[in-house]
This record gives sequence, structure tokens and C-alpha cells, in this order.
Amino acid sequence: MAPPAVVSSFLSVVPSEPVLVFSNADDAAYFQTRCRQGRILPDQQSNWVFLPMPKGLLRVRAAARGDICYDFDSATNARHFNDSIKGLGRIYQDKNQGFHKDRRVYLGPQLM
Repeated sequence: MAPPAVVSSFLSVVPSEPVLVFSNADDAAYFQTRCRQGRILPDQQSNWVFLPMPKGLLRVRAAARGDICYDFDSATNARHFNDSIKGLGRIYQDKNQGFHKDRRVYLGPQLM
């Protein structure tokens, strides 16, 4: 079975953690069984999966085309975060970004 798609994402204030939003509770539960550090909180939406705060996270912001961008302090930390969410994010190779290329993980709908 293909991994479920992330519909959106945000940074929760309490608890202070990234949250992946899936289209339904079944997709969230399926992802959570494959990503053991993720958790679904009983007092929150059942299609939200909370993740531990990743190392080196600098900011979470809106990006083009409805994506959410996670900016990291290093390409290594960005790759580690994307690996921890089973590669559901996208890291683009952009030669125009210079020193900051590969430090961003994009989540959300992939609109072209």
C-alpha cells in the first residue's frame, strides 16, 4: 500500500510539535503505525499526527502552491526529518538558493 498523502501541516503551540494533517483518520492511523514517533492525541482531530520537535528546525511557514515549508539549519537535519516521516516531504535541489539549498522540506498538496 502506498503511503498516505499529507494534506497540510502546521506547528502546534501546545504541545510545541509539528503536526501532519491527513485527509482522514484511517490515513493518519496508517501513517502512525509506520512512523512510531508519531502520535494521535485523543483530544485532538483524529486525522492529525503529532511528531516530536525535529533537531535544527528554524521555522515553519507557508510556501507557494499551498505547501508548508519546514526550514532547517542544515541539509542533514532537513534530510533526517524527511526520512523520519517516511519521505512524505519534498526537498528540492535548487542551484539558485546557494548556501541554503536542500535545507527546506515541503509538505502538502503537490500542485503543478
